[in-house]
Formats: sequence, C-alpha cells, structure tokens
Amino acid sequence: TPAASPWNHNHTDRSNISHPSNISILSYTAPSKNDADDDDASYLEWLQVARNRSIDLSVDDEPIQIQYRAMNGLGHQLVRLSSAYHFAMLYQIPRIWPTHNPVCRDEQHGIFAIYNYLIGEGQLMVDIPFFGEKNLFRNRNLFPRPNITLDHQGQKRVMNIPNEVPGYSRAKSSSFNPRSTWSIDYLRQSTALRKEETDYQMYHQLMLLFEHKHKARIQKVMEATQFNAHTVFGLHIRTGNGESGDFRFKHRGMNDVDGWLKRVVSLLCDYKAKHSYYFTKKPLMVYVGTDTGSVIPKLQELSNATCEIPFVSSDQTFVEEGGSVTWNHQYDNSSQCLKGWEDMWLDMYLFTRCNSVMTGTYSSFTQSAPLSFIMHKAKQNFRQQQVDGEEQFHPHYFCDVGADGNRVDCATTLIGWLNQTSHMTWGVLNGTKQRMRHEIQFPLKEKRVEIVDALRNARIKVNY
Repeated sequence: TPAASPWNHNHTDRSNISHPSNISILSYTAPSKNDADDDDASYLEWLQVARNRSIDLSVDDEPIQIQYRAMNGLGHQLVRLSSAYHFAMLYQIPRIWPTHNPVCRDEQHGIFAIYNYLIGEGQLMVDIPFFGEKNLFRNRNLFPRPNITLDHQGQKRVMNIPNEVPGYSRAKSSSFNPRSTWSIDYLRQSTALRKEETDYQMYHQLMLLFEHKHKARIQKVMEATQFNAHTVFGLHIRTGNGESGDFRFKHRGMNDVDGWLKRVVSLLCDYKAKHSYYFTKKPLMVYVGTDTGSVIPKLQELSNATCEIPFVSSDQTFVEEGGSVTWNHQYDNSSQCLKGWEDMWLDMYLFTRCNSVMTGTYSSFTQSAPLSFIMHKAKQNFRQQQVDGEEQFHPHYFCDVGADGNRVDCATTLIGWLNQTSHMTWGVLNGTKQRMRHEIQFPLKEKRVEIVDALRNARIKVNY
C-alpha cells in the first residue's frame, strides 16, 4: 500500500498552450519500487481520488474538457472511446468524460448513467502521474506536441465527440488508399502514434474500475468456476439470435450453429490432447460469452460426451431464443437496462482475465479490451521467455475460429493479427478461414483538417 498522504497538488508543464494560468492536475508520489505501474491496488487508490476530484473542476483546472458520447453496442463504443482517449493524449488533454446516449432512461444521471453505473462517477484519467517515468502523457519523445491556443481566459472549452472520432479510422489493407488511412502495410513500419499502448492503458483503467465496483459479482463467478485454478480460453459466440439490420447485412451470423459447435468442441479436444503438457498444473477450461444462451448447454453436452473440457459462463439472463440482441433494447425500467449492460461488461472483463480468446465471428466486442489485454500479455510472456529461456505456461493467443468451426488461427502480436499472419494454426488447414473485418481504429496519416475543425468548433486553435 502507498505511504500515508502521498498526494500533492502540482502544476503540469503545458508551455505549448497559450493560456494565462497553468493547468492544475493531480500528481502522485509513487511507492519506491520498480513495478509501481503493476501495483493495481495502489493504482486504483490513485484513480479513485483523481476521478473524484475530476467531477467538478474549475475553468483554471480544466480549460478544455472532452465529452465522448458513446453509441451502439459495447464493443463499438469502446473501440471509439479508445480513439477519443488517444486523441486526448495527442492533444494534451489530461482527462475525458465517457458518456452514453440515455438509453436506460435514467433521468437523474442522463448521459452519465451507464458509465456511472459500470465504473463509478468521474472522468477517465489520461495524464497518470502515478506511473512516474512511464507516464505516456508526459513523454515528449512519444507524442508530437501541437501548439494549442485558447483565445479568452475564464471560459471552459467543451469538446463534444459523438460516436466517430475525427481523424481516426479502421485499419485497412493496402488495397485501400494509404494516403487517407493507416493501411496495414504502413502499420508495419510505424507505431501508429503509440495507439496500441494508449489502448491498453485505457482498457486496463476501465477493467480495474469495473472490477472494484462489481467485485462481489465477479468473485462469485470466479469461485463458482474455479477460474484461477484453470488455464482459461475465452470463447465468444455471436450468432445474432434473431438480429437483423446491420448484423444480417454484413453476413455476420452462423448458417449451421449446431454443426459449428460440434466441430469447435472436437477442435478443442484435439488441441488439449496434443498439448497436454500445458494443462498439467492448470487444466483447460472454456469461458463462454454469447448472445444466445442455448449454445452453453449444447457445448457442455458435447464436451461431456468426449474429452470433458469444462464449458462455463456467468449467471445472467439471456434474451429468449430468436429474440434479437441489440444495444438499444427497450427495458421496463432503468435497473433492468443497467443490469443488461453489466452482464455484457462482465463477459468482456472475464475475457480479459483469460489466457487466450477465441472469436467465433469478427466482433468489435472482442476486438476492444480482450484483444488489447491478450496482446499485452503476449508481449509480457515473450519478454519473460527471453529471461527464462523456455515457455513455462500456455502462450497467450488471440484466435479467430474458422467459418465452419474446424480450424483456428491464432496471433501473438497486433500486426500479425491485422495482417492475418498466424503464429499458430490448428485443425483443418484447408478449412475456410473466418471472414474478417478489423474494427479497431488508428489515427489517420493525413486529413488533419477534420481534427482542426473539431477543435475550432470548441473555440480551440491548433498549429502543428
């Protein structure tokens, strides 16, 4: 635990912003140890104090405020919130408000209702002095520093960013115009302005806050499944469950769900048998997150009749068969609505706790926090392997299950996954690969004009 009263109020170095007063932010005297950034208990304590103080800041403390308005499903909004977070990092805005369209009809909290319920009240921290020298926000070598000018003192600038973030787009293959997007070929030669690093920083913060606020429910699931005693693969199955519209238009469903489930169980049984040395101390278990509750007992029955891999899930209420799962489902009251969002977030949180994640079809749900966490773990595992000289535990894979459920293609690096160059493929090698659409976003190489316009609308001038 951190030393008593480690807080002090400092002024950040914002010399590149023309404003009559410095901007007050929270600073933290970190514990004197090398792994302070991995000390989640101390970091959470810092976050709670910082977020509480961020609720009602004066114009001197916060001359620029970003309010990101999330829309659509959880994965869709978090992928874009990560772009807004990266935007704040680039333009040296130390906090960001996550808000959501008031779909839960909570009149008291309005656009803040969903995120207040999920992670508690307050802004997300972009500038995190707790990390000391590893604070990305203060590292001038990592991010360019555009000159931002505020014309008039005493006026707070509020940037409202609804849904899409100006200057960001999905990663596309090189067949698209590389001048206007971050093509995958270009990503090979660049770090995309450290977007992968800021993504993990944001997702780690979100999951830590959710874990704290919903600790009792998480602990119940962990204990019931003996989660920590197993090597857990997360399996995401998004059938659509009767959903139409954009889901059907993009052909994201499964034509033969029962056949797919049977082949996936066979695939996992074969993998377990051939890699039994990984599962001696911690047996293989599969955590299932799905929009179709009926697939869970089917998977359990198939597994019990073969290799007896445990297939588990959290205790939650699923939409009736064929009832369609949509983000704007109309509930009878706000409590039911918020509970629905909690159920979705719980699955995402548990995927981040898994050793590896397998996706049945492409989805922004798994391409948000789960992808970021698995790639971070894979990096750490690689570094540890360089020290130890051998792999002690099962590798961390982010895997795409083939269209027929008879093959799986797994990556250990983000660029490898984006470029569809698998680190490991298992199953029927000539089976049909998953139809892929990359949902994660990166800053555009050009098109700064839309960013300048967005800043100008908030009465902020920027010069590069």
